Amino acid sequence: MQKIKFSSGIILKSSICFYMLLAGVITMGYSQAKSSGSKSKPNIIFLAIDDLNDWINPLELGGLPGLKTPNFDRLRKMSMSFTNAHIPSPACAPSRVAIMTGVSPAKSGVTGWKHADWRKVSALKDVVTLEQFFKAKGYETLAGGKIYHTLSPPRAMLNQSEAKGWDYYYPSLRIPIPFQVRAPDSLISPKNFKGIQPEYFTWGPINQGDDFMADYHLVEWANYELGRKHDKPLFLALGLTKPHDPWEVPRKYFDMYPLQSVPDLEIKEHDLEDAFVHGRRSLHKFITDNNQLKKVVQSYMATISFTDAMLGKFLDHFEKTAYAKNTILVVWSDHGMHMGEKENWEKFTLWERSTKAPMFIVAPGISKPGSTTNTPVSMMDIFPTLVDLIGEQVPAYCDGESLVPMLKNQSFAHKPVLTSYEMQEEGRKNAGDAHTIRTKRYRYIYYPFINFEELYDHDLDKNEWNNIAYKPSSKSIIQEHRKLMSQLVPGLQWNAAPPKGYTVNADGSVKKNDYVKIEDLKETRWGL
Repeated sequence: MQKIKFSSGIILKSSICFYMLLAGVITMGYSQAKSSGSKSKPNIIFLAIDDLNDWINPLELGGLPGLKTPNFDRLRKMSMSFTNAHIPSPACAPSRVAIMTGVSPAKSGVTGWKHADWRKVSALKDVVTLEQFFKAKGYETLAGGKIYHTLSPPRAMLNQSEAKGWDYYYPSLRIPIPFQVRAPDSLISPKNFKGIQPEYFTWGPINQGDDFMADYHLVEWANYELGRKHDKPLFLALGLTKPHDPWEVPRKYFDMYPLQSVPDLEIKEHDLEDAFVHGRRSLHKFITDNNQLKKVVQSYMATISFTDAMLGKFLDHFEKTAYAKNTILVVWSDHGMHMGEKENWEKFTLWERSTKAPMFIVAPGISKPGSTTNTPVSMMDIFPTLVDLIGEQVPAYCDGESLVPMLKNQSFAHKPVLTSYEMQEEGRKNAGDAHTIRTKRYRYIYYPFINFEELYDHDLDKNEWNNIAYKPSSKSIIQEHRKLMSQLVPGLQWNAAPPKGYTVNADGSVKKNDYVKIEDLKETRWGL
């Protein structure tokens, strides 16, 4: 290993081969890539993006006005875009384990954070993961950054990925993300803030260039790999770490969004009176008490635009190589992101803002550039789709469905999309696994540990403000969605008892019995 010292004193570590004559190697590699790009099996680039919500969608499909993402727009013109894609679980660890193993959280039991060593879970003990599958089919498997749940310095080091599936991991399997600079403490944690601020829930500009960001170096590595010769078809997994918090990126991205230009979000006051009251409202109170809502939204927008620039840096190089002609490209995010909706920030809920995330697939000769679908699909579909695209048999344990018929614009009835998570009520009173299914018109949620249901009609209520689960007119819809959910969640049952902690009125309106308004909420330890 060698160290490269920048003028600021920041030390970045990387492989000697990566930094040695990088520009020359890449240029020379254009011609070399032609042979590897012409294998009988297509190459695959698997690009994961952390914590990206659907704000990059077109405006009519939930996109955020004023957000600048020219490279995601460029990707949309190259691919089939899935504008109603949903994740298997609203947190990094369980979502990524499910996507990479093909086994849904409802079947594996990996619905939260308690299974750091997921191989010890009986349902996953012998599963061949996505990268292991392609390695066994003759692919060279390379990974860089966050593919499974990953942490790196200055946080605790963790990588839930296994060594046996990868021929090489950049920077290393043990430290999978290059060092990341932070904004000054005086900027991101002012002394006049009221309340308790979580260590990494911070935001603010960095007075350095892109080359001080971890994702910049991850893209440099991926571009390097596309510039050298590979004797086998390539499976290249690139995991960008932004726009995950901390929302700290170079200042130029903040300058794109003056505070006065940041749009107001549609947030309903006291939105949880008829819904599940999660344990994260103190975080919302921290932001509102400190008058930081606009600044946090600005920071998330800036971080998305930084990610967009890194996508552009990758696409600029990719399109110059022979890989562009014979490579399947899938771009996806592991979950959505609340920005104050439902009195929540980040994710960890079963509502649309947490479960919905972008997904794009480029399949040369199969997908139509610029095509789109708003049919609900799942990130669980990535594994079987990639297997189908290379002409192999989809493993029986895969809970997703191949999207190849959609890519070919053929008729295809996709089953409802299931998302599961280990939920906890405010005050840590009740906890357990809960599930939601998204059909074309409705979102149905069931919290078995309190026997509570939520139903939202997306034709009439895109923000999921009104829980109509107990309305007399919803009876048949509830029965239909219970049946659909029971087919996806083993052993799930309902009972006729009233929901625990809620009052259901004769007209079907429902209210939390001990609901406390956000302005009256006392400071509590913020939850996961």
